[in-house]
Amino acid sequence: MRQFYRYRFVIGLACVLLAGLLSAGILPAQETRGSIVGKVVDQSGAVIPKATVVVTNKAMGTKTSLVTNDQGYYQAMFLTPGLYRIEVEVPGFKKYTRDDIEIRIADRLEVNIQLTIGQPSEVVTVTGETPLLESTSASLGQVIDARRATELPLAHGNPYQLIGIAAGVGFTRDPRLDRPYEPTHIVGYSIAGTRANRSDLTIDGIASTATANANEVTATYPPPGDIIQEFKVQTSTFDASFGQTEGGVTNISIKSGTNALHGTAYFAGLPPAGWGWAANDFYANRLNQKIATFTEKRWGGSAGGPVYIPHLYDGRNKTFFMFGYEGIHDNRPRNDVTNGTVPSAAKKKGDFSELLALGSQYQIYNPFTRRSIAGGRIQADPFVGNIIPTGMLNPIALKILSYYPDPKFTPVDATGLGNNQDPSLAEAAKYYNWTVKVDHNISDRHRVFVRASAYTRNSLYDNYLSNYLLTGDAFQF
Repeated sequence: MRQFYRYRFVIGLACVLLAGLLSAGILPAQETRGSIVGKVVDQSGAVIPKATVVVTNKAMGTKTSLVTNDQGYYQAMFLTPGLYRIEVEVPGFKKYTRDDIEIRIADRLEVNIQLTIGQPSEVVTVTGETPLLESTSASLGQVIDARRATELPLAHGNPYQLIGIAAGVGFTRDPRLDRPYEPTHIVGYSIAGTRANRSDLTIDGIASTATANANEVTATYPPPGDIIQEFKVQTSTFDASFGQTEGGVTNISIKSGTNALHGTAYFAGLPPAGWGWAANDFYANRLNQKIATFTEKRWGGSAGGPVYIPHLYDGRNKTFFMFGYEGIHDNRPRNDVTNGTVPSAAKKKGDFSELLALGSQYQIYNPFTRRSIAGGRIQADPFVGNIIPTGMLNPIALKILSYYPDPKFTPVDATGLGNNQDPSLAEAAKYYNWTVKVDHNISDRHRVFVRASAYTRNSLYDNYLSNYLLTGDAFQF
């Protein structure tokens, strides 16, 4: 039994380097969190320095407190995607509140604020304004929200199918290899005209790719769809913080827990092949085979909320968790005919007479009888009847050939090609995938998150010859 293992552990410690960031300024990074920047002015357009700006995550209750500089500017950085509220207070001016500002993945929104003279006890609330545009970045791309990630009918729950929603993106790899644990093909998208598997992929700002197959990019981890906050497929004009890519960049943000406890659970399965809901494979039809038996069961769920330990710790507005899990038990035909020929029983014994019957071009010769003849040519004697004498057969070669099965089917042509093409050959797989993420707010200026992700795949794979002594019985990565 071939076994596949893939483990991906990612730890994001956003505040470990905070002291360095505060002294050196903001360093560029592959950041999935968003930011809000802007300027505070009065009714005449004059800037207001030292205004208190509070940006609140409405779901988590976490706050970022800022003070505008001498030019009236403020910037709230590293904001988890979600809905926010901005509150501004300055003595001599009415309190300003703007609600439901949506931060999407890697957004950098400009929110300029105009205050009105009055008492701070009076409140000016801004609602129903035109949705904000990201005017501070030239990046082009498509944001794919959590609802589409969880509600669209994705084959086998593969979240990377969402990449294909973006404009200028096309899938060019094998469409049959679309399960989450087939890391090369599930990210085989051509973005903005580049070749497939040449684009970068990040999860929570951390690269989630590996290099294989002649420098092609493969996915190291596919998160369960239920815990994806947003995708952002950037097709062009992204900044220098995104390297190692010829094409686009796909950013994925994993959900964080909130003050409210939420959970999901799901189960999905394919109907049995005998129900007639699925079409037969082309190659199976060609060989007059009935549709093969296949099954798939997929289940999973998620849970998120505040970290709460009765009588010990209340993490509301401060510490949150998110957990997601998915399992797949799958048994389906490989539908692969690239290894569809084995030697016949006679050929394994050195008897190639069936080929000679097709024409003299298949005559084989005894290499030990080669000799020079007139004109500098080489001549060898043919094997009589195209049969290699038993005494000339290598015993090691005969032992190796004994592991090859005899043909299963009538050859697709007279030479014997395609005599082992079996589209019904099933690959049985068991796949388990989980992620846990913890967010902690040390203060209104200091935050940290930790995420661990892993998946395991145990699979019967590519046993085209029905003999693991020949094809191998262990493969790990």
